[in-house]
Amino acid sequence: MNFPPPTAEDIKVLFPQFQEVRFLKTGGFKAVYKAVVKDRPEAFKLVYVPEVNGVDPEVAKEIRKESLGRITREIKILNNCKSPEIVKLGSMQPSPVSIGGREYIAYSEEYLDGNALRELINQSTKPTEDDIRALFLSLLKAIRELWSFNVIHRDIKPDNVMKLNQKDRRFVVLDLGIAFSPADTPLTFDASHRLPPGTFRYIAPEMLQPGFRDSIDFRSDIYTAAMTVYEYAAWQHPLAKDKDDLIATLSRIVRESPKSLKEHRPDLSQLVIGTVDQMLKKIPALRPSNINMLIDKLERNI
Repeated sequence: MNFPPPTAEDIKVLFPQFQEVRFLKTGGFKAVYKAVVKDRPEAFKLVYVPEVNGVDPEVAKEIRKESLGRITREIKILNNCKSPEIVKLGSMQPSPVSIGGREYIAYSEEYLDGNALRELINQSTKPTEDDIRALFLSLLKAIRELWSFNVIHRDIKPDNVMKLNQKDRRFVVLDLGIAFSPADTPLTFDASHRLPPGTFRYIAPEMLQPGFRDSIDFRSDIYTAAMTVYEYAAWQHPLAKDKDDLIATLSRIVRESPKSLKEHRPDLSQLVIGTVDQMLKKIPALRPSNINMLIDKLERNI
């Protein structure tokens, strides 16, 4: 959002069932608040439906259709997923609302008590192997659950993973706003003239190829999961540089192989290092293709 998000008071007036509302953050087209419903905390979310001005009315209609379609798809996926490694919906189903002349879709998710992975990078001591394996397993189990519904997350990154203060549920994947199913009708309007949706520092190289929607599968999420584990373990992105412009970053993603995780974390086991390195292969066919086997290996060696 490039404008101030609605206030906590706006939320309480429009949705009186939510009490003790507190603004948390914005990201993309979403504003997130912590609120209490029946003595239970939830994450209240507002998704902005962008206005489309100065274009042909039919184009505006298609762009609006894309925005609403992504929200509908995300909610449908979250309703289907039962894995504890994926965030759960809260008490409020999607509801359209107008605030300050702008259109939103409001809904709620469970409130997760913890920190985004991004907040933990460069903040304390580097994570232990046990912690890295727990993250690895959580991401792989989330990917397995999504792929069981023929869904690819497409935006796994440190900002979309929470580390919880729970022993039996340590990491959870969030934000399926650009999730994609090869079996569904594509949502992206005029896709051939637009870059694929996503965060370009965390995009699989095959998604930058023409016609990628016809061939991608869960191995794109395997790649971005490995990038996330690498950055969490090493406190360094495997490819992107802080001062890179977009073209330089995308060029590295397509052409350069990252240094082995071993160069940054020689203390880690060969199993973890080798798995990350293999999952970061440029060609999807060279990445691991058996998620159950990966999970079994990591669990057996804990």
